[in-house]
Amino acid sequence: MELTTLEAIVSLKESSQVEYKKAKNDFPKDAWKSYSAFANTTGGYLILGISEDENKRPVLTGVNDAEKIISDFCSTLADRSKVSLNVIKNDDIRIRVIEGKNIIILHIKEANIKNKPVYLNNNLTHTYIRLHSQDHQVDTQQLSSILRNQSDELDYELLLNYDISDLDIDSINSYRSILAKRYPTLNYSEMDNQKFLEDIGVFRKNRDTNLTNLTVAGLLFFGKYNSIISRFPHYHVDFFDKRGNSQRWSFRIESGNLDFPDMNLFNYYRLVSEKLLLSVNRDFELDEYTIRKNPTDLTVALREAFVNMIIHADYFLNTTALIAEIHEPYYVFINPGIMKIPVKEFFTGGARSLVRNPLLVNLFTRMGASEHAGSGSLKIIDVVVKNRFKVPELESDLERTYLKLWVAEPLVDISNLKEDEKKVYGFICNNQNLNKSSIEFTKKEIADAYPDITAARLTRILNKLSDQNLILKMGAYKNRTYVRPISSLEMIHRLGETYDIMKQMFYEDKSDSK
Repeated sequence: MELTTLEAIVSLKESSQVEYKKAKNDFPKDAWKSYSAFANTTGGYLILGISEDENKRPVLTGVNDAEKIISDFCSTLADRSKVSLNVIKNDDIRIRVIEGKNIIILHIKEANIKNKPVYLNNNLTHTYIRLHSQDHQVDTQQLSSILRNQSDELDYELLLNYDISDLDIDSINSYRSILAKRYPTLNYSEMDNQKFLEDIGVFRKNRDTNLTNLTVAGLLFFGKYNSIISRFPHYHVDFFDKRGNSQRWSFRIESGNLDFPDMNLFNYYRLVSEKLLLSVNRDFELDEYTIRKNPTDLTVALREAFVNMIIHADYFLNTTALIAEIHEPYYVFINPGIMKIPVKEFFTGGARSLVRNPLLVNLFTRMGASEHAGSGSLKIIDVVVKNRFKVPELESDLERTYLKLWVAEPLVDISNLKEDEKKVYGFICNNQNLNKSSIEFTKKEIADAYPDITAARLTRILNKLSDQNLILKMGAYKNRTYVRPISSLEMIHRLGETYDIMKQMFYEDKSDSK
């Protein structure tokens, strides 16, 4: 963050990621709440030397001795009885001079989910999170949620007073049939139910009692509905088809409904997956979107989004249900609990996936419904980029994760273009007929497609489309090509492909040199 003028400061308002403190002579004691809150949420900037007037507008006050305040800050930061974790590096501390006054800018990064909560005074209850422009002390449920997020084995918990009678036998038999076809050499069809469930990890040995107990994942995946809610009273799964003119929905699948008894996660997945896949080849039109009639690999994106919702949910929370919805022209997937990676890394694939329910992951992977954790988001983004869909909307906090997966691309207004200009624009941005993998087109390729457009007119058309940002010019004049505008998500995707290619070349060079 570069603040070099008073106007730049005024343009910043206190928000979820910006906090002002007066700090004339000392580091403010209440600023530690902001430190904890930023580290426990999505990070932010703590700016010292700025106060606010009665209208909440920033006022430049400056600090008297910036080096002393920074020294005191770092000294306290190193004291684990005062602050549980240091997320600050040297590059995160900046002194800026504005109108002759010093201010201090502290960039407080979000802590790794394994290191949360970041708390104060050696007291877990002194944990803060950032909500809008305020620091809030966590309540009991929020603290429990943060602590649970440290675990990678939530669904391995053993249930001492549950047995095979708590499971739906039809679900077990159906799942066994799927695995028997996928792995015929493992003889699953010949095993009795108890042996089969032990083999796939649903029942595990309790090392303290030497007995075999049902796991949390086993109950959620195969359980009878009443048995599930006896352990998870807030358990609820839901599906809505909200297409059409109905103000509510045209079709619904929900747990607790007698039309859908024993709605465990396995049955929920099978029923809803069928509805999602049947919705793929549908026609719809809206004024604000250009619809892709034959989307590529949309079933892959839907499967990954749906399975990710199930396997990454925090079933110990009571904040929301598992919800999948079909809309025009998008899908919604909601689950309780925060994502265990930052939202931005969902789009970039820049971090190793952190698993909340590894046994559920294994159960879905065995039946072919998902690959191992970590590839789901990349597959979703790949489908979005291929089809030029609108960028997915993703929100995640302690209470829930919300994904809106669009299956349409934003409409570009070309109503002001002349007919020959529309033809050239359509050729560059929508041409799917040429035998070429590149989306770049030379002037000659465009001219060959439209021989009735003179060279001089084509030059004027290309310049106009470029000036209106409807197309992009690439390269120097002699080697110039023309491409459709590329979204930031597509650019990230392409950079990722480039990185993978370079990495592969590097390792090939290494192996060749041995």
